[in-house]
Amino acid sequence: RRWLDLSPSDVMWNSSDTGWAKSAYGSVFSPWICGACVFIHSMPLFQPEIIGETLSKYPITTFCTAPTGFRMLVQHDMSRYKFRSLKHCVTGGEALNPEVFSQWKTQTGVYIHEGYGQSETVRL
Repeated sequence: RRWLDLSPSDVMWNSSDTGWAKSAYGSVFSPWICGACVFIHSMPLFQPEIIGETLSKYPITTFCTAPTGFRMLVQHDMSRYKFRSLKHCVTGGEALNPEVFSQWKTQTGVYIHEGYGQSETVRL
């Protein structure tokens, strides 16, 4: 509830592939526990232009992608798109560098909230 900041009026899109644990807790369990709608997009390859168009076209309020995804998105320059609904972005996994946080905020007007989750704390 706190990190994803979801409510029943939100639409959550997590771009994680279903092979990742992040897909289960970011695309199914967490949004549904909060009563939020889950947005699903069949996207075989991560393509920044498709992400930008999708975030512009649909009423997605919360977006989650890997740090590498955010790096690719800011290189694509997301300021060319208008995000009418987007209000909250999250990432997790490896650390995201400060430049990407700053560029994303400048290009979209939305902060990225970084988390450290369960898959990062597992010890073998």
